[in-house]
Amino acid sequence: MNNSLRGRDYLNIHDLSSEDFRYLIDLAWNLKAQKKSGVDQRYFPGKNVLANFEWGSTRTRCAFETSCNDLGMGFTYLTNSHMGDCETIEDAMRVFNGMYDLIVYRAQKDEQFLYDVADLVDIPVINALTLGDHPTQMLADALTMEEQWGGLRTSRGKKMAFVGNCAGAPVWYGRLCAMLDMDFLAIGPDDLRHQMCKEMIEEVEACYAKYAPNRTFTITSDLDALDGVDVIVTEEWRYINPECGDEVLDPDDYNSWLGDAESLYPYRVTSELCKRTNNPDIFCMHELPSVHNANHRVGKMLLDQCKNDLHREIITEGFEIADECFEANASVIFREAENRQHTIKAVMCALLGL
Repeated sequence: MNNSLRGRDYLNIHDLSSEDFRYLIDLAWNLKAQKKSGVDQRYFPGKNVLANFEWGSTRTRCAFETSCNDLGMGFTYLTNSHMGDCETIEDAMRVFNGMYDLIVYRAQKDEQFLYDVADLVDIPVINALTLGDHPTQMLADALTMEEQWGGLRTSRGKKMAFVGNCAGAPVWYGRLCAMLDMDFLAIGPDDLRHQMCKEMIEEVEACYAKYAPNRTFTITSDLDALDGVDVIVTEEWRYINPECGDEVLDPDDYNSWLGDAESLYPYRVTSELCKRTNNPDIFCMHELPSVHNANHRVGKMLLDQCKNDLHREIITEGFEIADECFEANASVIFREAENRQHTIKAVMCALLGL
């Protein structure tokens, strides 16, 4: 395997060649095998990684921190910093540039912000989630699919369907499927609030033209299009098409969760919906967290305010994916979560020059 990623940033998978992306999947596969067999992976003693997260994180933070431990690197999770308060981002980055070997950033901003950050430093920057992309998650999903299908490069020619609220995550999965030479369907309600915006559609179309001109990208509200699909993915319902305005979705607001429940409910992923693929090997993935039952603070809050029987069913039995379907696919979903570690480790190794 030839590594052309040393010293580069990992901000969006569309910045990579298909060979670069394949290199990362192959490297993650090998690093996972090493870890499972007990190989000492301390390849970067003396290196240090800084992580700054403006959003909460469970899987991404844990994956970076444990991977740094495995690789023999120091890991700083930035808290109580002056950055952005009484110190400019530019000044803080110049400080970090002299102390660290790699920066991990999760920003409540468009990904252009991270391109601007990367221009301020001489060390690699990794996008740990922005408003427009989640590139480390996409790499984990690629590894998980190929494991499920039996080996490296088995994703080629397969078909993925994103089912549900298409206003956000389908652009991520569209890029991914183009990179892997897969067909991709975005299936959701015929409702502008939950459709891909024009900019997202154009970006996915450009990725298909570049990486997979012989594969198809389809947008539809017709669930019959699920016939022949190999994998279903979904995401939470609280994204809104940016063409509908800059609506702020408060996680403690009832309507931000259930205001569009009636239009989204037919696209809730259930075992019955999965049967429409007519594929006995169909499986579902979810990047997590998933609100598939009410056994958490938000669920209890929503139950206290519940307005009707349909909402009660959704709150107790699952929003974007039904609890029964989530549990039926739990072995895949939690392997997908575990693979965040192995794929994030691969990204850091590649950028640092393994």
